[in-house]
Amino acid sequence: ALDSLAGRFFTYEDDEEWWKCGFISNPKYKKHTGIITFRVSNDLWGVFTKFAKGYREFELNKALALPTGYSLRFYMLMSGQVYPLDISLDNLKERLGIPADKYKDKNGKDRIDNFEERVLKPAKAALDESCPYTFNYVKVRENPNNKRSKVTGFRFYPVYQPQFRDEELEGKDLQAKVTARYQIDSHVYEYLRYSCGFTSEEINRNKETFITAQEKITDLIGELALLNGKSREKNNPKGWIINALKGKIKDK
Repeated sequence: ALDSLAGRFFTYEDDEEWWKCGFISNPKYKKHTGIITFRVSNDLWGVFTKFAKGYREFELNKALALPTGYSLRFYMLMSGQVYPLDISLDNLKERLGIPADKYKDKNGKDRIDNFEERVLKPAKAALDESCPYTFNYVKVRENPNNKRSKVTGFRFYPVYQPQFRDEELEGKDLQAKVTARYQIDSHVYEYLRYSCGFTSEEINRNKETFITAQEKITDLIGELALLNGKSREKNNPKGWIINALKGKIKDK
């Protein structure tokens, strides 16, 4: 499996650059321990974690297990999508890194049947089997009323498969949708608002820190009182309190 993964490559292109790199490098397996280590390129990691150009959050372990680059691209494309996507054939080839002249006959006519069999259907099958995000699709024709009209693209319908979703990520998503007012102890919330001067938006933006602090620091209000006093000498008092809390959480 490591050998197979090390032999796979990812290609990225936008308006400013093009690059290609392996999925992993320096794979090592320590025999009799079950320990596997490998490196991921900073370029590839940046694409996976930041999702520039419209990519959304997805589960890295699922992505690395996908059998082809096409299935990975579709996973990145469909992750978090809620609305249908209309993509022209030319644009889809570009997104997938497929040469414009591939899947055409000798007369330059697109072989949609080949494109479906070798690209779309295998990618969909891979996502259907193990990923929380997959898709259905229909052909988009030049003349929608004529089934023999030229296919110009595809409409992709996102499909969510919760049975394959990582439970920890699911919990974080649910937590993100609930305002901090209902997740933080009312006394702590009021102290942050009226003694430390945080706005409700600022509390909500940093609620993960406050929730974790609430779980790990026994007397959080007492700790906040100490930090609040020290913060008055700082250029950014509220930012200093947040960073100080993060430091104390890390020490626990």
